[in-house]
Amino acid sequence: MASIIGVSLLQLAPYVRYVHYNEGDEHYRVPRRVIYDYEFIYITRGSALFTLGEEELLLKAGDLHVIPPFTVNACRVTQGGSFSYYACHFDPLYMGEEQDFSDDIYVSVDYANLPEVPVQEELLERPVLRFTDFELPPYVHFGAAREVTERFADLLALFSTRPFGYQARMRACLLDIVGLLLEETHTAEGIKQDSPHKAMIAEMIGLMQRGDADQAEPDIDGVARSYGMTPKYARTLFKQATGLSLTRYLATLRMERAKELLRRGGLSIAEIAAQCGYDDLHYFSRLFKKLEGMPPRAYGDSLRGSSSLLFSSSPSSSSSSSS
Repeated sequence: MASIIGVSLLQLAPYVRYVHYNEGDEHYRVPRRVIYDYEFIYITRGSALFTLGEEELLLKAGDLHVIPPFTVNACRVTQGGSFSYYACHFDPLYMGEEQDFSDDIYVSVDYANLPEVPVQEELLERPVLRFTDFELPPYVHFGAAREVTERFADLLALFSTRPFGYQARMRACLLDIVGLLLEETHTAEGIKQDSPHKAMIAEMIGLMQRGDADQAEPDIDGVARSYGMTPKYARTLFKQATGLSLTRYLATLRMERAKELLRRGGLSIAEIAAQCGYDDLHYFSRLFKKLEGMPPRAYGDSLRGSSSLLFSSSPSSSSSSSS
């Protein structure tokens, strides 16, 4: 069974494997298959029936279809219909040459005549990169259709012509598309738009954002009870609506506050921990390292080191030091 690796928004740096544009009429079909990375299919005209797992979806112009790795999928056009679409295969991160594979896996297939696409056994053990901050829905309808179409057109142009630096520019295009997807599916606080409990969750988040420095835990339970929920159930709903546990969400807010204080300077690590709601300095330092990849002191030193390097390499500082 393939291993699962979590990828946060902070780490997200998509590796684009294959991009194409296609059109199809009522004879168009993709038989049952699995893919080995993620695929975005963005419909620009008409409609088609997509199968994902056991569910069949009729998607139309302006819809983005998200196919995750190792999920059975298929596509067909209804009688008399037609559609056009962009498609992009990608990994959320580049996993190295040993985990890469050729786009021939997708290109060199006789989709029209195969009853089912053969499975590439050697790719079934590829790690699955799963988003930790949010869930990709099976489809999203975009209000800003023109902007999304432009990003996919840019992706295709870069993939086709491959100018110097095209990999970085394709990554930027795909990050834009993910950003537009998140705008459609989540509020500014990270709450799913379709959550029936948005008001309660937004109040919880507001309380966490306004929390007093010396308050170890905001009164989230009080908010839950005011909506007739048990605290335990409210925390379950919070995770369903945001993709993060309440504890993790609060820790993320506090780490952002800690990074801001480290950037400003002038406070000890213990003072910063206290201002972010942590009485235990060692726990704060361990949590900071877990979430940010380095201890708070090293983070602060890296900021000061960058500034020192910047000023020491400026023309004015060089001339003054040589005079």
